[in-house]
Order: sequence, then structure tokens, then C-alpha cells
Amino acid sequence: MVKKRSRVRMLLWSTAGALSLWVVLGDRVVTRWAYALERGRIQASSDELAQLQGELPEVQTVSRAFRLVAKVARPGVVHLYVQGGERSVEGSNEDGPPEGRMPRDSIHEWFRRTPPGLGSGIILDTDGHILTNNHVVEGRDSITAILYDDREFEATVVGTDAKTDLAVLKINATDLHPLQFGDSSRLEVGDWVIAVGAPFGLTQTVTHGIVSAVGRKRVPGVGIDYQDFIQTDAAINPGNSGGPLLNLRGEVVGVNTAIATRGDGVNAGVAFTIPSNLAIRIVNQLKAGGTVRRGWLGILHAPVVAADVELFGLPAARGVVVNGILQNSPAGAAGLEVEDVIIAFNGRSFDDSDEFRALVADVLPDEEVRLLIVRDGTQTEIAVKLGLQPANLAASRLHRSEQSRTLAELGLRVRTLRASRSGPWRLFDEQQRGVAVVGVEPNGPADVEPGLLITAVNGQPVRTVAELRNAVRNAGRPAAKLELLEPSGDKRIVTVELRR
Repeated sequence: MVKKRSRVRMLLWSTAGALSLWVVLGDRVVTRWAYALERGRIQASSDELAQLQGELPEVQTVSRAFRLVAKVARPGVVHLYVQGGERSVEGSNEDGPPEGRMPRDSIHEWFRRTPPGLGSGIILDTDGHILTNNHVVEGRDSITAILYDDREFEATVVGTDAKTDLAVLKINATDLHPLQFGDSSRLEVGDWVIAVGAPFGLTQTVTHGIVSAVGRKRVPGVGIDYQDFIQTDAAINPGNSGGPLLNLRGEVVGVNTAIATRGDGVNAGVAFTIPSNLAIRIVNQLKAGGTVRRGWLGILHAPVVAADVELFGLPAARGVVVNGILQNSPAGAAGLEVEDVIIAFNGRSFDDSDEFRALVADVLPDEEVRLLIVRDGTQTEIAVKLGLQPANLAASRLHRSEQSRTLAELGLRVRTLRASRSGPWRLFDEQQRGVAVVGVEPNGPADVEPGLLITAVNGQPVRTVAELRNAVRNAGRPAAKLELLEPSGDKRIVTVELRR
């Protein structure tokens, strides 16, 4: 019995001692235990990562591809040091930026405010031609090209094109390493890309990212007329302008041009690159003649909207509506009319006005193109011999243009009231349809004035010029009763003598 009590007493003393030791050393033990556990977890993760790389050779392949592209590309990229001259960063921009587009992005502003400036360029051939951005060299007195091996050469300007923000320079040098150009149309969102340039003067800097988007147009803050940008999250900053964007085959797929920022001119993961296919077309013309010759149709146009499909009898909400025909233009000579809807260009459909402008501009002057149009609900094809795009499109638009259709039977100039309306017709209700009176011919009716809306003929509702013409021709009498609507909402009926 005594021995049993002694064992119990010893157990209690041992437990008490252990508790005392825990009180003294508990925090230290727990900390070391937690550290050891975390260290074990980190080691396990490292082992797992190493095992993963062994099991997935693609990881090593991509890393090796990045290294090889950098080695191939860097000798073909030059650092441009530009100085002197008055900066005119607004460019020509003759026809004005589309509505909603700001004058310039922060990279252009950085060049405007930073004399001297820094940029990058791409060696095109062993003859010494270099491709860069127009905004890098525009208005500068001196351009120095610094090669990969630190050789320096004075560069001369071969030609520039402000409308795409591209320029071609030339240096007298040997042992050059031109880069190969790839097909930018093959790029897909998610593809790896690499940028090489001199951000903030840090030459031969290599960054990487993916293709974030393709076909970007009307980018806010970018005052370039012809936009079809590749968007990337590769780090691009001032000094990268004019440098290449490359795929993992080491091919140039774009010319780095602009970035979206919060106004500080620093990369925010949204950069824009001119596609290589567009750049090469411009390069070929600049090398051949120093300028770019673009096709010209001579129309004012607006994109098709969803409401136009039923209104004009279109196959889909794609194409452009002809809003005006410029005087002495190729379009006028070919017989194109206001309210014709162009739905295909040389057999190719297109989505919007920007794409249509680019298609026309890409064709050389004096070449004949085929336009598939819808006129009064019927499809037809028209052949047009393009002219040379005027140097100042804004000035050309000041010349007289026909922006309505003449209805000889009524002595009126009219056009269909579309959902996207302007001028005095903005005062009408958005759901209102009818034919807008644009003008009155010298022998036209005295009691009809511009700004009114024709909504019916002899009680038959009309929504388009085609419906108005058919209603008048089917009137079967020497006069027709026009139902007129004023912006105030007042209606009146006017009897108009028909002119046959």
C-alpha cells in the first residue's frame, strides 16, 4: 500500500515538473516546432517544384526560348538618342481623330516634354535601314543610333508617316543584324511575347508578357489615325517606343508605340503595338519613295447600327452607311449615292468605319475595287477606281458634298431618319421614324421647309427614302398629301403637286 502511494506521489511530482518546464520553455518550443514545420513545408514545396519541372519539360523549354529570343533580338535593336528641333507631336492627323479620341498618349507627351529624347529602333536590313516611331524622330535636328556593340552612327530620315506613327531611318554601317518579321495576323490572345528597348535610357532591356488583345481601335489618348493595335502586358515605358515586340520564334510581330497610364507616363500593364503586317506595308512605301500613298474613295460614312438592319434591309449589322459624297470624288464618278450601305470591300466583309477606312487606305491609288452595296433593299456591286488620298482630308471635306437624295417628283432633298441622328433631327423622339427634309429645290413646294419629317403619304406610313419614293409613284394622282411632323410634335398635312 505504501509503495503504491509512493508511485502515485512520484507521478504527481513528475507531472508538476513537466508543467513547470512547459511554462518556462513553452513559447520557445512552440516557436521552434512551428519554424521546423514551416521549413519542412517550404522544402516540400521546393522539392515538388523541382519534381514538377522535371516532369514538365515545357517549363524549361519556355525559359530557354526566352533566353534564345533575347540573344537573337538584342543585336537587331538600336537605341536612338534624338535632340534639337521644335516638337510637333500632334502630327498631320488631317481628317481628325474619330469622336471620343484624345489628342495623344502619355508616351508622346513624354517625348514632347523631354528634350533630348530617347527611343528604340529595329534594324530592317544590312543596308542600314531602321524602323521606329514617327513620334520619336519627328521634328528633331539630330538622331544618333547606338548599336548593340556600342557603335554610334548619325541617322538620316528616309520617310515618315504620322498617320500610323512610323518612320524609317538609315545609317551607314556594316556588320548589322536585321531582325526577321513574322505574321502578326497569326497572333492569338494569350501568346507569349517579348519586348526589347531602352526604357528610360536603360538600353537592351528585355521584358515579357502575353498578348492581351488584338485589333484594338480608338484607344483613348492615342492620336494615331490608323489603329489596329496589339495590346500586351509586357512592360513598355518611355524609351521603348519604336522597339520590337517578338514572338517566341524570335520574329518581330509588332512595333511598340503607346501605353495607357494614369498620367505619369509609366507602364501600367497596358501597352499598344503596331502589328508587323501593317508596319511592313508602310516600310515598303517609305523605303521606295519616302511617303505613303493611300487610296481614297471620297465619301462621308457612319457605321451600321442594329436599327439599320431592318430599316435598310441588310443581311447583318455590319458595314457603313454613306452619309455624303464629296465633289469630284471617285465615289461620285462611280455612281455611289447617299444612303447606299457598303457591306463588302473587294469581297471582304468588315465590322466598322475604322476597318473600312483602313481597307480603302491600304489600296494604292488608281487601282479598281469592288464595293458590294445595299441600295433601297437590293444588293448590287459597284466598281470604283480609287484616287489619291488628299494630303489634308479635313480641307477636302470643306468642299461641297452631297449629303441627301433628291426626290424630283416632290422637288425635295431628303434622307432617311436613322437611329444615330444629328442636327435638327436630334430634337425628334428616339423612336420616331420618317424621312427628313434636308432642302427644297428652287421649284419645290413653298409650304415645306427643311427640318420637318415626312411620316406618311396619302395616309401610308413611310420610314425611308425608298418607301417615300414608292408611295409617291403609286399615288396615281397629280398631287400627294404629305403628313409632316415638326420637332415640337405638331402634325400637319400638306398637299404637294407632283412633278413628273
